[in-house]
Amino acid sequence: MTQHLPPPPPIDFSGDALFLDFDGTLVELADRPDGVVVGEQLIAMLHALSDRLDGRLALVSGRDIATLDGFGMDGLAIAGSHGAEWRLADGTMSETARPPGMDDARRQFERFAETHDGVLFEDKPLGAALHYRLSPEWGEECVALAENLARSHGFHVQHGHEMVELRRAGVDKGVAISDILERAPFAGHRPVFLGDDVTDEAGFEQVTRSGGHGVLIGTMRATAANFRLPDVNSVNEWLDRSLRN
Repeated sequence: MTQHLPPPPPIDFSGDALFLDFDGTLVELADRPDGVVVGEQLIAMLHALSDRLDGRLALVSGRDIATLDGFGMDGLAIAGSHGAEWRLADGTMSETARPPGMDDARRQFERFAETHDGVLFEDKPLGAALHYRLSPEWGEECVALAENLARSHGFHVQHGHEMVELRRAGVDKGVAISDILERAPFAGHRPVFLGDDVTDEAGFEQVTRSGGHGVLIGTMRATAANFRLPDVNSVNEWLDRSLRN
């Protein structure tokens, strides 16, 4: 494992296309999915960055587009639900259908959360998740349930920060970034992707294949990223500093 990665260079507003994870990258992780704090300053900065980049900024998140819009991100390009849906700033959209069997998974996840203190169920338009950050002792059982349902219905098991999610197989953040890079205004520009979680590795790999680079956020680990920033505060400082240059 690489023991050290340098901080990223400033954003090149003439040549870069910027892709940003949300939880753990732009905002601090929270015990509950609805507990994140999104300040007005962050919202304003993201819109200002998008303007400077002529629209070449996209959020790339496990959250669905509607939820991110509710945080004040409407008007920005967004790849949501781990790449199963995306929308460009001009309104162009792509969305896969809700996978068959997801209703069964939702019912079983919801029942599990109701009977295990501290486990939180998160329903998503194109997936379902269990969060066990409040009660990590249930983590193994959450993962086992998810893996059993994945085998039954052909889902992909997505692991995250003390959570596990089921989603459609064959889509991920890398696939979404690749699709967006084929379209204006992103086409022909160098992709830069910031993310903190193992769910972001597919994005790091894709931007590298496309001639760009990934930026790992948080503690050093094995990664396909080329650069690193230590925490959410440093991400916001880097974005603000780039914007002011």
